[in-house]
Amino acid sequence: MNDPLAALTPIEKDALQEIMNIAFGQTATDLSDVINMYVTLSVPYIDIFKIDEIYPYICNEISTNNDMSMTRQFFSGKFSGSSILIFPHGEGKKLLQLFDTHNEFAASSGYDIDILEKETLIEISNIIMGACISKIAGLLGDVVNYSPPCYYSQNQIHATLKNAFAGDDFAIFFKTMFHFKDFDASGFLFLVSNYCTLTWLKKAIEDYLAQYA
Repeated sequence: MNDPLAALTPIEKDALQEIMNIAFGQTATDLSDVINMYVTLSVPYIDIFKIDEIYPYICNEISTNNDMSMTRQFFSGKFSGSSILIFPHGEGKKLLQLFDTHNEFAASSGYDIDILEKETLIEISNIIMGACISKIAGLLGDVVNYSPPCYYSQNQIHATLKNAFAGDDFAIFFKTMFHFKDFDASGFLFLVSNYCTLTWLKKAIEDYLAQYA
């Protein structure tokens, strides 16, 4: 089997970084409209992983990996697979600040804060992952459909990361930074697909670069 780590040249990786930053910039505008607050999303760096490297990487990067939040969303098109968004301990709860009225309701009614966090993360993930994937695909000349995101409980996360992928899958990894008016939050985004999609991705990046040749 070919090695996905060597599949993209430095120029192709730089182009993919540019595409992701454009997509995240447009997605930030969508998110700002929804929450009525200025927000920027940035992608400090990207990388490509073999599928069996995701779980060890998360365990190494997130010291409190027994206390993290995760959502997953499937997408289909020429660019197809699933997107996984992981928030380390405390980062998910920061996003509750975006919905102050919900917090006031929770405090006054005894509403379970964990349920509120779950609903908030699903809503945020739907905007970020859905909009971002569609914009990435659009920049690469594709149209995708995607399912609503699913939230994974703590006891489901590790099993999903270890067992839910095929042997020829690979992951495009992004560390994402969310900059809001009064606070910042960070997360890890993985786009998981198979090697056939990687072949299409190389050709799509080549066509994208050809526009500027």
